[in-house]
Amino acid sequence: MTTLPAGPKGAPWRFWLKLLVSLALLAFLFSRTDLPAIWALFRSLRLPLLLSSVVLYLLAQILSTLRWRCLLQAEQINLSTWRLMLLYFEGMFFNLMLPTVIGGDVVRGYQIFRLTEQKESSLASILVERLSGYVALIMIACVALLLGYPYLRDPVTVWLIAASGAGIIGIIAGLLSDQLQMLLFKLLHRAGLGRFHETLQRFYGALQRYWKHRRALLQALGLSLILQSLLIIIFYLISRSLNLSVPLRSFFLFVPLISVVSMLPISVAGLGLREGSSVYFFAKVGLDSAGALSLSLLWFAVTACCSGLGGIVFLVGHPYPDTRP
Repeated sequence: MTTLPAGPKGAPWRFWLKLLVSLALLAFLFSRTDLPAIWALFRSLRLPLLLSSVVLYLLAQILSTLRWRCLLQAEQINLSTWRLMLLYFEGMFFNLMLPTVIGGDVVRGYQIFRLTEQKESSLASILVERLSGYVALIMIACVALLLGYPYLRDPVTVWLIAASGAGIIGIIAGLLSDQLQMLLFKLLHRAGLGRFHETLQRFYGALQRYWKHRRALLQALGLSLILQSLLIIIFYLISRSLNLSVPLRSFFLFVPLISVVSMLPISVAGLGLREGSSVYFFAKVGLDSAGALSLSLLWFAVTACCSGLGGIVFLVGHPYPDTRP
């Protein structure tokens, strides 16, 4: 079995607090929803469409693996696609199970460091990979808003997309800023954490090197656009398996926003936040709370089922080094 890095001592109480938030949000949503209507939707579930969404979700994770491999190769870290796919599925499992939204990324970073001993570059590749996905998500939301606003006319949606776009631009600009780097080092020294100066400096260096890997960044962004579009289509297929009649264009507008809301670090795996935002946004195109709640819960079930494969990878382990391309 694969070993894991030790987590922070304060993690358990934070996990229980987030779980409480998730349960409270779900209880509130269920209390305001027609439960027999949800049961009726699940009874009429079209399994072939649901199974096709599972297959496509697994395909999406393979695309994610290829995106990650592209970024690693830019830093001369060569691992086989199969090995990286095992690591990616393992990360998916811990994103679901650990009491933090980046738990799986920490596990991936730790495992690839054990394989390559290039800690800073390995961690930088994961952060850049995540950022490319967020950039693609916001790009899709912006295009969908331009095309769909005449049918929607909702200022909350506009402001949320604008805030998300400004946030991701701010994060990228901050990571590339030498001034922010110097400020962070000063704060570390004042807090008595100067021993991390050298490690953090190497990490910043690895991040900033990616700005010179333009071809790898463009490839990662292209794969991210395909990947995020595929995930939106999967969401749509799940709705069709529930016999819901929501136009595909609505998913290209709302799913990125639902994803942004569910990333807020106040619940377990976005549970409750994702369902609440689904009810809010899909109500704008006439979908009742029973349909939106069923759709979101079934999406979570699909992701949890696929993420469970990572648990098998973790239990079986993959101990042998592999540096083949």
